[in-house]
Amino acid sequence: MDISRRGVLGGLGAACAVGAVGFAGAAQVTDGEALEGVGGDGPGPAGDAAADEDDSRPSSAAVDPDAPFVARVTGDDGTESRLFDASDLDRVKGVFSQDGEYLVQVVLTDAGVESFRERLDEAGATDDPTAFVVSMSLDGTEVRRVELDRETVDSLTGSDWEGVLTLPFGEESVARSVYDRLADDD
Repeated sequence: MDISRRGVLGGLGAACAVGAVGFAGAAQVTDGEALEGVGGDGPGPAGDAAADEDDSRPSSAAVDPDAPFVARVTGDDGTESRLFDASDLDRVKGVFSQDGEYLVQVVLTDAGVESFRERLDEAGATDDPTAFVVSMSLDGTEVRRVELDRETVDSLTGSDWEGVLTLPFGEESVARSVYDRLADDD
């Protein structure tokens, strides 16, 4: 099953107005055009894959639920709780290169989407988003930090969001490490 199943109706991914949220800081919901990275070939492969026509499409894989990846939400008062981890994810796709960043896309399971929303609410981030940050760690090392804002939290809790997250990284090696560790080798 391709990662696109959550964003593409009838194979019309580029024409559908489905939402993906990017954790790029003040993240935004995007339309189907940006979702080509989920349902299609994406913005373009990063690194050497771009030169290899036989392997020019980013990889998509099931997620290893035991991968050492976790996202935590932390309030400005220092309270911290788990937002999601690899066990909440269904698929991973990457690595894409776009506008000088390297992107990895993940899809939460249906239960993961509900847990994600509940955890945001329980932390208080739905009431006062600007008081919270999300920190994503791989093997205990922070690889991404995002300050939340009202637009992002509204997008993440809205009924249109189906669990697709785009994770941008400034370094290709970090993005590849995240993808490689999340992808189930079986």
